[in-house]
Amino acid sequence: MNQKFGLFTPYTLKFHADYYMESSSNFLKRSFILFDEMAYITPRIKDEGYLNKLIIDSSKTRKEVLTYFKPINEFVDQDFISEISFTIRPESNMWYGPNSKHFFKFIKSYVKDKFDFDPENYKTKNEFEILDYYVTALSADVNFLFQISRKVPEISALYTELHRDAYFATYSERTSVPERILKSITNVNYFDFANLTWAQLLELRQSQFLEDFRKKISEWIGEFDLASNPLSFEQKIDKYIKESNFDFLQQNRPLTRLNILSAIIENVPTVVPNPLAVYNTLSRTMADFETEKEFGWLFFIQEAYRKNKNSA
Repeated sequence: MNQKFGLFTPYTLKFHADYYMESSSNFLKRSFILFDEMAYITPRIKDEGYLNKLIIDSSKTRKEVLTYFKPINEFVDQDFISEISFTIRPESNMWYGPNSKHFFKFIKSYVKDKFDFDPENYKTKNEFEILDYYVTALSADVNFLFQISRKVPEISALYTELHRDAYFATYSERTSVPERILKSITNVNYFDFANLTWAQLLELRQSQFLEDFRKKISEWIGEFDLASNPLSFEQKIDKYIKESNFDFLQQNRPLTRLNILSAIIENVPTVVPNPLAVYNTLSRTMADFETEKEFGWLFFIQEAYRKNKNSA
């Protein structure tokens, strides 16, 4: 996951809220940790100010958080946005592409389960509008996110579970979303970034271990694609984190008697620099470097967990 920017739309937030029955701000909080900055489509008039409503901390915190949110117009010009909005590309336009029947089948199943009516025989205007909304909005959103992220390699499209499942059903291709990995970590009861305040998230973004954590998430995204199902992946993550905690404790256990004696000798005053002190200082520095390299991602999880615990 080398992208610096996470791209979302108002539809992205609504689809997430509908799918998980939780606030859209939870989606933004988790993504806020994974990317340097967030990119968003300039909203329609009726959607203006929606970010302010999702960042409900103090006005000072909100102002600081919003400095990390950039309109998509800073990355691509309006002509390109207009072009992808009115051009049908089979690889990303699910409704108008050659696999539209697979897409529509998925939408009908989703709508039937969620709203409890038969989309094949809708009976009211409201039922028609629900079906039409998911068909048009979901297809258009996937197309927009896909084309923008392909145009700007540093941008990662932030697909929700609904985006992902629809795409998979349409094209029979697996595609992971970073937030799904964070949800898996949440499911094994370590922490959830969504429970933190925006002020706490700003603090976490200053952690020296943030990049280590992002690299580990990138590794897990690849592993998730190979997992047989989300539950087996969560079990693997749970086992890995617990074993890493144990490995860290083993590598940093208390001093042995020999090390204690060495520490005493090292502190004996001498005219010239104590060679044992110099050696031990270098050794500790190298050991600290190796520890951070191996366990930096774990330190970040622990930092987040502590903040999460203090918020409870």
